[in-house]
Amino acid sequence: MAKLSFHLGFLSKTVISFAIIFLIFDVVILWVVIKPQLPSFQLNSAVVSSLSTTTDAELTAVFDVAVIVRNPNHDLHVSYKSVEVAAWFGHRSIASASVEPFWQVAGSETPVRARFGVERKPFPRGVINGVGEQRGRGSVDFGVTMVARVKFWWGPIVRTRARSLTVECYPLNLVFPPNHNINNNNDTGRLVAPYDCYQV
Repeated sequence: MAKLSFHLGFLSKTVISFAIIFLIFDVVILWVVIKPQLPSFQLNSAVVSSLSTTTDAELTAVFDVAVIVRNPNHDLHVSYKSVEVAAWFGHRSIASASVEPFWQVAGSETPVRARFGVERKPFPRGVINGVGEQRGRGSVDFGVTMVARVKFWWGPIVRTRARSLTVECYPLNLVFPPNHNINNNNDTGRLVAPYDCYQV
């Protein structure tokens, strides 16, 4: 009986050892041979509506952004966890929202959309004045940042460790129609052309 237990224990250790070697071999192939490429992000649409300020240095704004995420890898899938999208002005975050985690197959494109905003939120006077001054000239330069935890997958089992991916889209020149006032709640600024975002 002891002999049988010894053989079973030895067999289990052998199987585990081979499994570990197999996983290490796959990870080496994943990084050395396949060489994962990071996804690319294109901001197709950015709209800010209900943009208004108050004399008490409060800001109201609603952002609606649409992004196309491209997976350039032919053999690797990508999983996105804890995706966060934020809009900012002058290095100051204005509003943010979480996006549902998603899965992207190799060589595919995935549309991602987020709508979020603030209502009468206090900001430093410099931010309020900056938004008002740029709006008076007909356009405002906002920025959008996306932060996600990503993993690359080769098949259903082999995957890399989660890594943080940060992408910025700036400057986003959102153009407003003429003859509108900053305190008009129907005031809407739009991105004129798609923008290729960059990783930081």
